[in-house]
Amino acid sequence: MTTGIIPSWDWVSPRDHAQVVRDLLPVIKHDNSRRLPLKKGGTTDVYLNLRDARSHPRVLRRLVDLYMPPLRWLGVDRFVEVPDAVSCIAGPLSAATGIPYLTIRAEAKEGRVADAKMIGNCRPGEKVVIIDDVITDGGSKLGPYQQCIEKGLDVLGILVLADREQGWREEFAKLNIRCPVWAGMRLHDIRRELIASGEMLRCDPNVELGNVIIAALDGKSLQETLSIADRMRPTGAILKVNDLAFAEGFDHLLPQLSVYGRVMLDLKSYDIPNTVSNICKRVAAHRPWAVTVHASGGPAMVREARMALGVHTHVLAVTVLTSFDEKTCDDVYHRRPLDQVIGLAKLAVGAGATGIVCSAEEVTHLRKELGEDVLLVVPGVRSPGTDAGDQKRVDTPARVMANGANFVVMGRQLLGAADPVVESMRVHKEELKRAA
Repeated sequence: MTTGIIPSWDWVSPRDHAQVVRDLLPVIKHDNSRRLPLKKGGTTDVYLNLRDARSHPRVLRRLVDLYMPPLRWLGVDRFVEVPDAVSCIAGPLSAATGIPYLTIRAEAKEGRVADAKMIGNCRPGEKVVIIDDVITDGGSKLGPYQQCIEKGLDVLGILVLADREQGWREEFAKLNIRCPVWAGMRLHDIRRELIASGEMLRCDPNVELGNVIIAALDGKSLQETLSIADRMRPTGAILKVNDLAFAEGFDHLLPQLSVYGRVMLDLKSYDIPNTVSNICKRVAAHRPWAVTVHASGGPAMVREARMALGVHTHVLAVTVLTSFDEKTCDDVYHRRPLDQVIGLAKLAVGAGATGIVCSAEEVTHLRKELGEDVLLVVPGVRSPGTDAGDQKRVDTPARVMANGANFVVMGRQLLGAADPVVESMRVHKEELKRAA
């Protein structure tokens, strides 16, 4: 048995993802409305049903080709199948590799001469790997794993085609199960290729255009962020990231996150014009919905950002941070917040910014000063009765939108809800009186 949990090993090369998904389409079910039922409850938008491979010989052959290399690389004495998922694959796979296998039943069949739960012969000390189609929270793998241990087998790991990234790491750690999981792909990879190929929509375009919420995905890991973005995808919310972009890098994060919706890259760049231009050139190829810069950087800096990002990305200029109260603003700028915001906003729009990030208190004034063509994005928005946290100049979604905002940024209220999707829809329906 291995000595520690290791990250999933992607044994399907990323350059092959698109072809693999095309080849497996007959056994991939997908539904943009996320109504596909899962065995343990809940629903999903993508379901990998390898059991259907018995009806598609070409798919079965492709699956055998996919599973063969990792089995050989691992040098196992035999593999263990979980029959509910891959029973139609095990026989052809064994014949192709020359590796014998065991079948472990979910439920024992009584009155049999042979082992009631395990089919096949094995010897203590043999190196084995458990194979399955997907892994979610790892629950379905615990029984087979324990039976292998009871038989004295050395379990090298669990080999699955797709990792749904739904908590197996945490569950295994909680149970002190030190067993690596090697996944060919993540469900995210399959979803990305389905959307890229046109098999699935990222979101209903009308829903996306109607959603005014920007979901602030701050302080989360990439796995947590993608999981939240996956659930939020049908709502059409814009996805705002800040610290994660620095942790993961633009080229790694943006192609993954844009699968789930429009991305607001909240960099708040504030530097000499050339440096900001170089930053914006780095992200321009990924076409985020918007990038933020500090208006305080001056018109030349804003202009360079606009030129580097081109016509596909909004430049949103940050004025006075919503964490500033009047005293802090006076300490920093020696002006009242409203005066400073209006001055910075006019400067930025004149230099090419297509939108302004401002607090709820300045929306009415900026709409009057800047006209209808400039986007107004308001952070620090909270439903009535919700804790303001570290924000100082806050208001409710209904008042902010009524005063002329185009978008509201909501973070902790959404992410702290039992279901961010339900909360997003509630805000639109109950507070903003619109569908989303």
